[in-house]
Amino acid sequence: MSELIIFHAGSLSMAFRHIAQHFERQWPGVNVQMEGSGAREAARKVTDQRRPCDIIASADYRVIEDMLKPDYARFNILFAGNRLVLSFTNKSRFGDEINAENWFEILLREGVVFGHTNPELDPAGYRARLCWQLSEKYYEAPGLYQKLADKIAPTNILTDRDTIRSRMTTGEYDYFFGYESSARQNGYRFVNLPTAIDFSSRNYSKYYRQAHVQLSGKNSGTSMTVQGEPIIYGITIAEGAPNPQTATDFLEFLLEEGEQYIKKAGLISFPPEISKGDFAHLPERLRRFFQ
Repeated sequence: MSELIIFHAGSLSMAFRHIAQHFERQWPGVNVQMEGSGAREAARKVTDQRRPCDIIASADYRVIEDMLKPDYARFNILFAGNRLVLSFTNKSRFGDEINAENWFEILLREGVVFGHTNPELDPAGYRARLCWQLSEKYYEAPGLYQKLADKIAPTNILTDRDTIRSRMTTGEYDYFFGYESSARQNGYRFVNLPTAIDFSSRNYSKYYRQAHVQLSGKNSGTSMTVQGEPIIYGITIAEGAPNPQTATDFLEFLLEEGEQYIKKAGLISFPPEISKGDFAHLPERLRRFFQ
């Protein structure tokens, strides 16, 4: 029995679970081991912890570009999108009132508890902060970013998905910023934010770039600036992967048959893309998808 190890963004859990199940049926000698987390956390497992890994799939393709290439990855396939939403449940305060025009007013009401993931570990966390910056412009609400930043408790910035799910289910959290795919797979209700602030459209790329955050850099003691961009997922085979051939088989299966599972999970599907420079580093069998 061959083992395939995948570190992936948590928002891919539903799609990758279904893809892995069908892959294992076609490749009965393979056992797919998947570990979901924040995408930056997944990258750190490879770069800092030096854990063996075959495939890394990130909710922000820039994580592969900025943290893994060229030492830990040689190519980056862009394969899906998503949108930022504000999740809530039937227990959420003012859940029957909230909408795309008043969500920030409700979050700022007394007693309302909201959160987002840790920006250092997960792109959804820094995208929440980027969304708040853009919201100042979109809603013409000066100071909104700082008001939201001051209101959120540090204890409500966390990335453990089991803890988040528990607190949402019990009503301890009223609202949580995340992806539509995550909201769907957890059965949450959610506010569809305007396209100008949800990072779902390439048509708004220039608008998104007005927002930026500072994060820790690739190496210890360094920092990097992350600008707002459309949400685009990237996937790669790790350099030194224990099972590179099986990893190539999985990526081939993903590119051939994965679209239906990506759509069902609430992600945005588009034809896979790769840069000209990365194309030269692709396994031969995968090149046909980009010619």
